[in-house]
Amino acid sequence: SMGVLPKSIWNKTIVADEKNRIELATNLLLIRYLENNVLVDTGLGYDFDEKQKKIFSPKPCNLLEKLATIGLSRFEINTVIITHLHHDHWGGLLYNNETKAESMFPQARILIQETEWKVASSPDQLNEAAYRGVEKLYPLYESGQIHLLDGNYALNDGVSVLHTGGHALGSQIVEISSKGEKGFYPGDIIPHELHLSIPVTSAYEISRELTAKAKIKILHDLRIHKGYLFLNHQSLGRRYIKF
Repeated sequence: SMGVLPKSIWNKTIVADEKNRIELATNLLLIRYLENNVLVDTGLGYDFDEKQKKIFSPKPCNLLEKLATIGLSRFEINTVIITHLHHDHWGGLLYNNETKAESMFPQARILIQETEWKVASSPDQLNEAAYRGVEKLYPLYESGQIHLLDGNYALNDGVSVLHTGGHALGSQIVEISSKGEKGFYPGDIIPHELHLSIPVTSAYEISRELTAKAKIKILHDLRIHKGYLFLNHQSLGRRYIKF
């Protein structure tokens, strides 16, 4: 997760267990405007096989419960933005009833970069492990619920999706502007406060150069506008940073 950052440094902030694993959260973002409810990423979801449980020791998913605390059901999400198709970001797209998996958010359009969908649907040896399980999303694509984007896309005047690449070929980040304020949900471009340093990226990175380019833009804009950075994998302390 920390790539080039030595363990002797990051271990002062995050303690690894006996298997050298660290605890990471999946902090999602809900954007509400007018009658729209936009969810950014969906976390690990509710369905794990025994191998996944043994490797990751995931905590129970509470996505639906969290939505319920603010009076929303899964049927009231209008748009879902997936920053990239690693399982810890799309797992919550599926709802498992007693017979089969179905769409967790049946009324929502799901926005994914076309380049990301292509590599995830037919990964090479470099990417195969990172995209395991994506075939479960094929029914959502075939039904027309998944919308593939070709680059940057504006949902409205205040919410935009920016294709950055970097962590994954089709990584995209979310930029939010409202009442003179600005925020970014960068996904795994800056997943944790330890990744604020430009050279520090995860070992998963497809292009560290593109990740660094995206980080420079995000941090520059946030410092100018004194904006908010939402950290999707920060498990302890602050989940966002106010610049």
